[in-house]
Amino acid sequence: MEPAEEATPIPAKAFSGRLLALAVVLVAVIVLLAPSVTRYLQQQTELDALRADIARQQQQQADYTSELARWDDPAFVKQQARERIFLVMPGETRYLVKGGDGIEESTGEGSAAEPTDLPWVDSLWSSVARAATD
Repeated sequence: MEPAEEATPIPAKAFSGRLLALAVVLVAVIVLLAPSVTRYLQQQTELDALRADIARQQQQQADYTSELARWDDPAFVKQQARERIFLVMPGETRYLVKGGDGIEESTGEGSAAEPTDLPWVDSLWSSVARAATD
């Protein structure tokens, strides 16, 4: 034999049974794991959304707690009473702005023209009609 023939490599099989078995096992594993991985990703997305919701609600709770703490301050309560329901301290005069005519003093008394024996719906409607004509 010649030394050149011994050095020639033997070609390997292009396709083997082991490669086919490995491919089948890989496909089976992917098919079996795909639904589990998909469900895992969905649950992670839901978990992130729930964590964001919890953080938002905790921030809202903190805001409500600070608002509640503000109501313990008597100065804040007085300010809110003045702004919301137009209360005044004794000796002060309350003024209300009415349209373009300027400022008029409010007496705080009801209109004498309002009849007292009407049902509440009719009384409401008559006050709306009077406001529309003013």
